[in-house]
Amino acid sequence: MTHLSPIDALTFKLSDDGKLLVTFEPCEYTPLLDELLIKEALASRGLSNLFLYENALSNLLKQYTTANEGFVLEIGERRDGVFTINIDVVKMSAKLTLIPPYGGTPVTFNQIQQAMQEKGIVRGIIKNEIQAALKEGVAIERIIAQGLAPVRGIDARFQSLIPQIRERKPQVDNRGNVDYRDLGQLIVVKPGDPLMCRTPATEGKKGWDITGQVLMPQPGQDTQFASGLQGVEFDLDAELDPDNNSLLLAAITGQPKLVPNGILVEPTINLPKVDLSIGNLDFDGTINIKGDVTHGMKIYATGDVFVGGTVEAAEIVAGGNVVIKGGVIGHSVQSSDPNVAPIFNAKIISKGSIAARFAENVCMEASIDIIIEEFSMHNHLTALNRILVGKSGGKKGQIIGGISCATVLVKTAIMGTNAGLITKIRVGVNPYLQLQMDKLKLEIEANEKEQEDIKKILAFVLAHPEKDKKDLLNKLLHTREKLELDCPQLHAERINLLLQMTLPENVQVIVEDAVHCGAEIQIGNSIWKNNEERGKGAFQIVKGIISFGNIVVSIS
Repeated sequence: MTHLSPIDALTFKLSDDGKLLVTFEPCEYTPLLDELLIKEALASRGLSNLFLYENALSNLLKQYTTANEGFVLEIGERRDGVFTINIDVVKMSAKLTLIPPYGGTPVTFNQIQQAMQEKGIVRGIIKNEIQAALKEGVAIERIIAQGLAPVRGIDARFQSLIPQIRERKPQVDNRGNVDYRDLGQLIVVKPGDPLMCRTPATEGKKGWDITGQVLMPQPGQDTQFASGLQGVEFDLDAELDPDNNSLLLAAITGQPKLVPNGILVEPTINLPKVDLSIGNLDFDGTINIKGDVTHGMKIYATGDVFVGGTVEAAEIVAGGNVVIKGGVIGHSVQSSDPNVAPIFNAKIISKGSIAARFAENVCMEASIDIIIEEFSMHNHLTALNRILVGKSGGKKGQIIGGISCATVLVKTAIMGTNAGLITKIRVGVNPYLQLQMDKLKLEIEANEKEQEDIKKILAFVLAHPEKDKKDLLNKLLHTREKLELDCPQLHAERINLLLQMTLPENVQVIVEDAVHCGAEIQIGNSIWKNNEERGKGAFQIVKGIISFGNIVVSIS
């Protein structure tokens, strides 16, 4: 008896229409069969490259093992290679998906090229990507055409032609350190000096999509020089671009100031000193004083004020920065009421920053920073940003007595003295809002006290009508009515101020060497009074309370 090979029971045939058929003829002995043997049979007959239907072989085996009679089963077919080309919604790219043939004809370059033409793809075709995909025989979302995106125009640019010019803000060195003491040198320009050039905006570069449609770019913003620049003029004969006023020149002698989209020139006067021989100054520009400012003098400037010497019990008010190479020495008169601030005969008020070597008995107010190189003694300092006394990292710099108020930071080497002199530091609240709050508090207290006094007098007059002379009763009632109307308004103003006085983030008082007894630290509404000698550290709010390093200090 001849034993049949398992595969001898099956016959494979490719029909004229490309279908793969398998025929089973029953016999006395049905040999065991598996998918591996079927695949080997297909390979031996040159049919392994055909497409097999899903579960075709498992279905064949199932029918083979249970068949009692012959059958013909279709398990696959011959397929040509196919492809699809997808274009994105903005028509900037086309992607090819390529499926290889199964015993059929592969996709050709000409077929893909014709399909792209039918889809309107005429530009940005990447032929080498198509050829690479055909060589590999398969591709999934392969980019075969790519458009060119338009390039937005460049905005108008402004370039300063004065290398030394600086903006009115703290300077940052190449290591990222902020130098609050460097407020810049006095730079003087003369009429005709070039200040700034303006490069007009560009139109940008056109693009195109894969259908050949031109894509227009977004032009750059063509900003002109800022309007209202003082002390400058345009060079209409400039080669750069006379139609666009591209070159800015100084029209007067003065100090250049960098502002958004331009430079202005503030008039500058240079003086050897300011004393009785010069008189008080009120100048629309910058004042440069090489020497001292003597006792009783007053200086008002819309720009910066530079003093090369010392300021002695004088008053300086500047719309810019105030830089005093020497120090400031004044005198103060303390009121018997501890709630009333001392009266100072030395005042420095700046809309920018104030820098001085030292200060004693001075009232200083700055809209940015106050920077004192050596020491601050018995001063009233108010800065909307920071107060820095002494050089960073050193032990030279001391705040002695007085009040120092800043919104963000007060930093010094030593706070207070060995003698325990009261030295008050306030941070975390806009000092000007705090002054308004203090003033409002006194007004509310005065209103309430006056109402209480009137109440007592009214009770007396009502009990003794014969004492009512010159219509005192009506006057008292009128005054009480006005006070009662004013009181809710004062409380409403207080609530409004409280809403504005939110504690900024990262508020600190930093001491780099020592904190002496008598120092009072206030952060927001929290106050701590030092009663022992301490080393260096930082006071800050942690979980709603003041801490010094890792120590939680008491709060009053």
